[in-house]
Amino acid sequence: MVTLTNVGTAYDTTAASKGLGIAKIDFTGATSIEFDVRAKKVGSGTQSWQLFNETDAAELAVIDDAGAAGEKYLSGTFAVNLIGRKRVRVRAKSTVGSDDPIFFGASVVVT
Repeated sequence: MVTLTNVGTAYDTTAASKGLGIAKIDFTGATSIEFDVRAKKVGSGTQSWQLFNETDAAELAVIDDAGAAGEKYLSGTFAVNLIGRKRVRVRAKSTVGSDDPIFFGASVVVT
């Protein structure tokens, strides 16, 4: 569990936002990914959870949470067109920089 105090309005604004999980995934043959995030929305902004391809410095997926505060599972399916192993990690931001979301975990399924 990571509390992202004053998460910021850009990804990687805080050190805690840089440590939300990292993995190496082989995307060869993949056409889509399922990205799930378990979080608690704390604050009034639209909070965004991004799956970032650190190898190529590119966004793979983003889930925006504009709903009410509280604990929730967020998920989405996203098309991909990648080959080979990529280092990916989760990043967070909000439209209100003083929001304090809590990150419980994330998962990625490659299909």
